Amino acid sequence: MIIKILGVLDIIIGICFWVFGILGVGIQELILIMGLVLLVKGIIFIYGLSVISFLDIGVGLIILSSTSVEMPNLVVILVSLFLLQKGIFSLCG
Repeated sequence: MIIKILGVLDIIIGICFWVFGILGVGIQELILIMGLVLLVKGIIFIYGLSVISFLDIGVGLIILSSTSVEMPNLVVILVSLFLLQKGIFSLCG
């Protein structure tokens, strides 16, 4: 059950980050909180030595830095697609 909840969270964060990064629409504080959520989630699950946990930490740092630095569209698209596919796989599994 928790995997499905975290999968939905990944999908929501991916969509919000795409809208914020590409369209420039969104609240910076909300994006900051979402980046922190991913960072904390990655740190919590890092003890399993999963590659995905390390990627969550990296994606969280990218999202956090996007609030102060403008990210290239390619980075925004790749991060968003990663979060979307990870969320969809979590829901299917």
